[in-house]
Amino acid sequence: MLDRFGFVQNDLRSKAMITRRGAILLGENFAADAHEDRATRVVTHAHADHILDIDESFRRCDRVVMTPATSELIESIYGIKLDPSKLELLDYGKSMGFGDERLTLFQAGHILGSAQVLVETREGYRILYTGDFKLPEAPIINSDLLVMEATYGNPSCTRPFKYLVEKELISLVEESLRDGPVHIFGYHGKLQEVAGILRRGGIREPILMPRKVYAVAKICQKYGMELGDFLLAESEEGKGASEGSYVGLYHMRAAQGFEGGGTRIYLSGWEFETPVKKVGKDEYEVALSDHSDFEQLIEYVELSDPKYVITDDFRVGDAKALAKEIRKRLGKQAWSMP
Repeated sequence: MLDRFGFVQNDLRSKAMITRRGAILLGENFAADAHEDRATRVVTHAHADHILDIDESFRRCDRVVMTPATSELIESIYGIKLDPSKLELLDYGKSMGFGDERLTLFQAGHILGSAQVLVETREGYRILYTGDFKLPEAPIINSDLLVMEATYGNPSCTRPFKYLVEKELISLVEESLRDGPVHIFGYHGKLQEVAGILRRGGIREPILMPRKVYAVAKICQKYGMELGDFLLAESEEGKGASEGSYVGLYHMRAAQGFEGGGTRIYLSGWEFETPVKKVGKDEYEVALSDHSDFEQLIEYVELSDPKYVITDDFRVGDAKALAKEIRKRLGKQAWSMP
């Protein structure tokens, strides 16, 4: 019997697909990063495009699986109370059995708690979904069928300077602090990581965070991220520190209408020409990304060595171009979904 894509139902290619709702179906029991009516929903990390319809999954699925850090981030960032009767917390490298299949999560190197998802089927197939990932922090997992992100799936999305970005960011902040405060705008995960980068780079001025950024940073510290010292901007100590030279970390949404003086830095994953770009008076973009670039996507496929590859065409990226390049460069069968 054929499935909806014309594959034989017991064929390896039928063991994974991406639905029009954005769910990554793995094996017979699992749906990741959006809801479908399967026994188990997996959440790879706490970004909005990967927790789609999570309330529906808690109502309709038997269980919802994620790392402990991801559960805390979801509750903190979105104010969602996760139902403990259905929530299954799974640490990296630990496995859960469901029917004839086994689920294991691995580090993804994207944001705190982010996970790759390996499903081992009753036939012995290894079905892997990377979620959003970043090399070299993410281990490369061997697979038979690989479902992968395609955020930087176009060959033009390559950063030959990617290992220089942190040094350039530190230098820019250090120089800008001579003229007053520095305000950095980004998204949760990457934003908190910057606090650690600056402290390790020798920045000693106070680092101030508004309440939600601060709460996420405290969770990051709890799970072992070394961020150094930072202050809640609304606290008395934070208010006092803001009268001098300091670094402020803000969610990207706060950039519009922001009235603070000093230097502004926007953390952009879409800059591929230079580590730092001046975009206005006392305004800069820094090419700091928490995704693998195109070269690293190709490297992952080559070393994971799957028989088939599905690229994610539901979320932001260039899935069709990535599938084409995988076919051309590696000679593997690859296609985009949905």
